[in-house]
Amino acid sequence: MASRVIGRLPVVYYPQTGKLEVESAGEFVETQLFQRLDELAKDKPLRLTLTVEPEHHKRSTAQNSLMWALLTIMADHYNGGRTGGVTPEDCYLEMLEKYGAKVDYLEVPAGALDILRGCYRIVHVVEILDTNRCTVKCTQGSSTFTTGEMKALIDGIFDRLAEMGVNDPVVTAYWQEWSEP
Repeated sequence: MASRVIGRLPVVYYPQTGKLEVESAGEFVETQLFQRLDELAKDKPLRLTLTVEPEHHKRSTAQNSLMWALLTIMADHYNGGRTGGVTPEDCYLEMLEKYGAKVDYLEVPAGALDILRGCYRIVHVVEILDTNRCTVKCTQGSSTFTTGEMKALIDGIFDRLAEMGVNDPVVTAYWQEWSEP
C-alpha cells in the first residue's frame, strides 16, 4: 500500500537547545495539519509515523531558462552558425554527465524505448546495434537538481563556453547578471 502523507510542516532544528521550532510561515500549515489529524482521529488515539527529511530547494525556473539559453548558444557555436548538427539537447546531455547527473547506458530492444521514456526524463539513442537492439543514454536530467546543483551546472556551462572561446555579448550579459550577489 502506498504511503499517504497527511501534511508537511516546515521546522528548524537548533542543536544548541535540542529543540524544533515551527517556522513562522509554517504556523498556518501547523493549524491545518492539526485540524486534519483531529478529523482522522475521530476522538480516538491515532498512530502516526513521523518522517524527518532535510529541506530540499528545487531548481528555479529562472535557472532552467538561463541553462537552455546558454545551451542554445553552445550548440550554435559548435555548428558554426549553421542549422543541424549538434543540438542544445546534445549539449545538455554532455553537461549533465560532466556536472553530476546520474547517466545510465543501457543496451535494449528498440521496442523498449517507449517504456524507458516513461521511466527516464531523457532517453537518447547512442548507437543502433542491429535491427532490434540499440544502446541508449538515459538520465532524469536536471529536473531533480537542487538550486545548488543547478548553480554548479550553470557555472560549468559558462566555463565550457569560455573554453570554447565564445565571445558573445549576450553570454557576457548573462554572466554579469548571474554573477551578481
